[in-house]
Amino acid sequence: MKMLAACILSLALVVSLAVAQSNVRGDWKSFKSTAGFSVEYPTSWFPKGISRDRLTILSSGGGAGAIVIKRGQAMISVMEERRYTDSTLSRMIDRYTQDTNVLSRKSVHNESAGAQGCRDLQEVISREGAVPPAGVPGAVPYIINTEYFCEISRRKYVTVLRNFEGDQKQAAYQQVALRLAESLRAGE
Repeated sequence: MKMLAACILSLALVVSLAVAQSNVRGDWKSFKSTAGFSVEYPTSWFPKGISRDRLTILSSGGGAGAIVIKRGQAMISVMEERRYTDSTLSRMIDRYTQDTNVLSRKSVHNESAGAQGCRDLQEVISREGAVPPAGVPGAVPYIINTEYFCEISRRKYVTVLRNFEGDQKQAAYQQVALRLAESLRAGE
């Protein structure tokens, strides 16, 4: 009986990873911001209409609005950060991660960036406590942030993935977020 349960669990994990992988290779559509940048995102994700200056998408429908995710759901936002025009990219990253526990930081080179793309991305993975609604008892869960920062002609951009710690689909979400960051093209 234990063997059957283990086989079923393994099969469910393989199927869920295969479905998540299809988001990386499947159909994608274009988003062009009013700020002028463009980016590609999977059609299987759900856009949230917070602003035309940024793209915000959820991995599944539902949740508590456009900025709160539920367990088993991820959110990706892509935006130009105009507040840091006169700062270094490193300073911007420091501001983004100031109240988090940075788990890793590395450079990712994007060969297909072209002149208006993010050639050198800075990947930062961090962990922070989620803020539960007031009066909700229980342990505070943690959020994992996977962020890709880049600079194109002094303009700074960030792609932010947020999901709950321990989510089985985190690696697939990170692949989607990286592909979004690599598809970013600055406006004229």
